[in-house]
Amino acid sequence: MNYRFDEIKEGLVLFDFGNANEAQRSAISTTDGPLLIIAGPGTGKTYTLVKRIVYLITEKNVLPEEIMIATFTEKAAKELVTRITNELMGRNISVNINEMYIGTFHSICLRFIKEHLEYTRIKKNYRMLDSFDQQYVVFQNIGRFRAIEGLNEAVVSTGAWKQASEICFLVNNLNEELIDYNLLLNDNQHEISVTGRIMSVYSQLLKEDNMLDFASIQMEAYWLLKNNPAILAELQDQIRYIMIDEYQDTNYIQEQLVFLL
Repeated sequence: MNYRFDEIKEGLVLFDFGNANEAQRSAISTTDGPLLIIAGPGTGKTYTLVKRIVYLITEKNVLPEEIMIATFTEKAAKELVTRITNELMGRNISVNINEMYIGTFHSICLRFIKEHLEYTRIKKNYRMLDSFDQQYVVFQNIGRFRAIEGLNEAVVSTGAWKQASEICFLVNNLNEELIDYNLLLNDNQHEISVTGRIMSVYSQLLKEDNMLDFASIQMEAYWLLKNNPAILAELQDQIRYIMIDEYQDTNYIQEQLVFLL
């Protein structure tokens, strides 16, 4: 591995911080313990994040597979990959960026699932549902939901397509809050128990046809790690640095995943 730095003093090779200001340099080089960076739009958060990753690799000898970076959009993830790659290439450093856990929360969780598929309910050749696919699956099976006594207490629409939309919205939100529908089923409030039955029917649909929707990716990954201590310990040992872009936007399940890791 060859290193090239622009700043050399007294025989020591120093890290090139580029145009980073004092606060950014502190954020880049602070690598022990938790770190919170608060900054507004246009203040160089991505620049700082890229430099920090390069700093970890070049100064701390951290391997790519020991780093996890979660973003909230595919666009942000692709920009990070491009900028990190360019930065490393500019320093004549050759690493496999694909070994890094970098992407949206959903893509990272999907990678966890794929790497340990046999420990999940998912089987090979599973079908991945986007938001339209998810609603269409519910629409096709709306009769199973309409058979739930008191459905109108949780779903107010009457048309099949609109009912499917409401059902998807309901199960997605509850999955993101890590709600166990078994607890809802036995609740004394009828509306809540109806919600539990809706989630139960929907969960059964996914299992029957080996499907995975966008919202349940994170839930499947969470329970994979929670129910398999050996897999969790393996990831905890491997991933030494976790960086979350736009941390204030994390929902409950995403934060719990971070705490687990």
